[in-house]
Amino acid sequence: MAEQEIAKHTKNVISLFSRREHGWRHKLGEIALEIITIVFAVSLSIWLHSLGEHHHEQEQVRTFLLGLRHDLQNDIDLIGDIEAFHHEADANFIWLSKLDPKAAPDKAQFQKAFDKAAGNFYFNALNSRYQGFKSSGKLSNIEDEALLDRLLNLYEHRTAQIKASEHGWTYNQETFSAYAENALDSDDDVARRYSLITAPKGKRLLLRQVTYPQLYERYDTYRAEAKEIIKQIDRLYPEAAAKEAAPASSAPKAQALNAVR
Repeated sequence: MAEQEIAKHTKNVISLFSRREHGWRHKLGEIALEIITIVFAVSLSIWLHSLGEHHHEQEQVRTFLLGLRHDLQNDIDLIGDIEAFHHEADANFIWLSKLDPKAAPDKAQFQKAFDKAAGNFYFNALNSRYQGFKSSGKLSNIEDEALLDRLLNLYEHRTAQIKASEHGWTYNQETFSAYAENALDSDDDVARRYSLITAPKGKRLLLRQVTYPQLYERYDTYRAEAKEIIKQIDRLYPEAAAKEAAPASSAPKAQALNAVR
């Protein structure tokens, strides 16, 4: 519509030059009016286009952030599972390290604990949505600068910190595994493994696998920052947050009804 108005007034300007019924002062006034009209129409067209483009960008941001909210909640739940694994593994390492080298092992119990020492569980953040939005150059469309800073810090800094701490833990586990491999050529693997585990070096390697406090701290920091980001997203889109909370609040009622039945 704006383009049609611009074309119309441009034709009027051109036609004014060919008219002879008015003097040049009158023509100049009419031309100025037509030019002002054209400038206004162009400005209005640009403004409407920018408004539409901005609305579209913010809809993309909204979809991204609400999806990211689910990713972060999954990360929070995953960290809880990983920490539970590490606490259980730490207890197992400590138990193995306290075994008496002169005692006869309970083969079944020892073998179960030994096998458990080879387990691992790493944190892999759900970051494909973030990486996709980042690679498309749309992160700058997030107008809440505090929220954007938190996102960048979480995905670019905190995840790298966790990976660094997990790498140290993995190195200790691999060192222990290489040491324990010496038992595989023995006729009695359990007895040989017990001997290796209860040797001074075996005890040192076991205790080195106990999770560093730093790793727990970094898990906790990631979880705390993820929760803050979720709160910020909920403040930006309270209606969506209310819908998210509705099923959770109705769950106890449904459970109570099922219990009555």
